[in-house]
Amino acid sequence: MNLETHLAATVRRMNQAQRLARFGSWELDLSTGISVWSEEACRIHGLEVTNNVHSYDDWEAMVHPDDLASVRTCLGIVRQNQSSATFDCRIVRPDGDIRHIHCIVECEYAQDNALTGIYGVTQDVTETLKAKTDLTTTEHNLQLILDLIPLSIYARQANGDYIFGNHVFLSHYGITAEELVGKNLRDFVRSEAELQELSAQDNLVLSSGKKLVVSEFRQKDHSGADTVWRIIKIPFIPRGHDNVAVLGIAEDITTQKQKEHSIVQMSEVILARNQELEQFSMMVSHDLRGPLSTIMGVSEVIDSIHLSQDDLSVFISGIRSAVSRLDEIVTRLNEITARKDE
Repeated sequence: MNLETHLAATVRRMNQAQRLARFGSWELDLSTGISVWSEEACRIHGLEVTNNVHSYDDWEAMVHPDDLASVRTCLGIVRQNQSSATFDCRIVRPDGDIRHIHCIVECEYAQDNALTGIYGVTQDVTETLKAKTDLTTTEHNLQLILDLIPLSIYARQANGDYIFGNHVFLSHYGITAEELVGKNLRDFVRSEAELQELSAQDNLVLSSGKKLVVSEFRQKDHSGADTVWRIIKIPFIPRGHDNVAVLGIAEDITTQKQKEHSIVQMSEVILARNQELEQFSMMVSHDLRGPLSTIMGVSEVIDSIHLSQDDLSVFISGIRSAVSRLDEIVTRLNEITARKDE
């Protein structure tokens, strides 16, 4: 292979590498103001690869108007200080498409160390920035979704350091998202026993790699009010972290537990009243039968025989006694009914 063939192969491989990496190279001769661009540099700027010789003014005309001042300042510093630099800006292609580029600039010197030119590389970072923007938007939307969910959602590392928490979690502890940064589980527990219990749960999730369901966990909120939570914990690796963390999803079941307690109390009251009614039923069955039998017997005697005044007085006294007992029973019945209505 002769030198010319070897050089052509080298240039071809360089162009291929630049195309794969999405960056192009260029050289600017300060004495002429003319720059020579590589094939990928031409593609980045939306030009034909053969259209690779341009003046500095031609390139400046492609810089987005809002970025031109900062670019001029950066390149002016490079020439004045004869130093390298990096900068980002937008360019407008001939077809109107706007691209984001990242530039690295170096100085070129003559043998007498006089500055003769600058050279560098230009990388098209449009898709990278778009991906970052999309990721930021996705994370923002995810945070909105998490804040709309009426559950406490949080994540913490194995050492207890918190990674994030949604608005329900933050409200429980009375803090903001900014105040959660740098906080540890130990900062929120109410006792050493509570710390040990929660840490043991986390360690079980991390060591087993399985979901853990805590059916009932009681804790006071930032105001001192008692709350009851049903918690599901799972292992997961958050973005930007190498180690497995614990994701917790907790449902506030305080109201549900209060209702259950009220139902138990009502059941106990109903049971007690039923027992009273059973006792009353037995009393009615037993106590009413005696007075009624007396009244019925006396009435039958009076109806069947002719009584003297003295005998009649005895019977009437018996009737009055039976009626008095009935009155006592009715009074007790009214008392039971009054307690039932309370």
